[in-house]
Amino acid sequence: MDLGLQGRVALVSGGSRGIGRACCEQFAQEGCAVAVVGRTASSVEATVSHIREAGGKAIGAIGDMTIESDVQKVVALTKGKLGAPDIVITNVHGGTPGDVLSESVEEFRNSFEQLVMSVVYLARATLPGMKVRGWGRLLTLGTAAAKEPAPGMKLMAANTARAAVVTLNKQLADEFASDGITVNTIATGWVGTGHMQDQVQQIAAARGKDGTEFLQRIAKGVPVGRIAEPSEIASLAVYLCSDRAGYLTGSLIPADGGAHRSAW
Repeated sequence: MDLGLQGRVALVSGGSRGIGRACCEQFAQEGCAVAVVGRTASSVEATVSHIREAGGKAIGAIGDMTIESDVQKVVALTKGKLGAPDIVITNVHGGTPGDVLSESVEEFRNSFEQLVMSVVYLARATLPGMKVRGWGRLLTLGTAAAKEPAPGMKLMAANTARAAVVTLNKQLADEFASDGITVNTIATGWVGTGHMQDQVQQIAAARGKDGTEFLQRIAKGVPVGRIAEPSEIASLAVYLCSDRAGYLTGSLIPADGGAHRSAW
């Protein structure tokens, strides 16, 4: 199936690891020029080298997407070396374990800055160009906890901010739909990334549990009976950013192995 992505420019934040890296690799396989964005130069360059060795086109861009000047710098670098981004993947982690009583007000502010404002900065830096060209894709790699927090998982600040991102993206989708731009959010469940492993270990330790056994119990609780591979989420992301998905916008798309309990 031709996804119509040949020659497009994709900017992927958090692109050096986990789902972000899988997205970079698959966009390159579809013929996109890819800007791999991350904060750690060695990880970014490793991803860029892997893509180039496989015959793809990629550049590295170092920046913190929670800092507006860094976002502007990364977008300018992408424009100068590859062209204006047609596709933007917003993928920023944030928040620490805690509930409404234990987390500080500052932690709530930090989660909002990391998860919400990073999307605002990227949207403001790239949507005007997409509007002029009459085509664009803005996609957030989010979490199912934005709609349905996992029972017993105390991530109050992060989950609150994640929900705000879904509403932000819905508003952006409504505003830019007539310009050929789609804006969506993927609601991921448990995905086998380094970040997820660290988070599970942290939560398990706080409960006095073994991290490996804790993860095994999590996997058994997913209807498909396992944790997702990053490539599976990336495949959905690439489709949502393709010509084939031009009528799908303003949506929160679950990719959690059936773990969500609501029918809609």
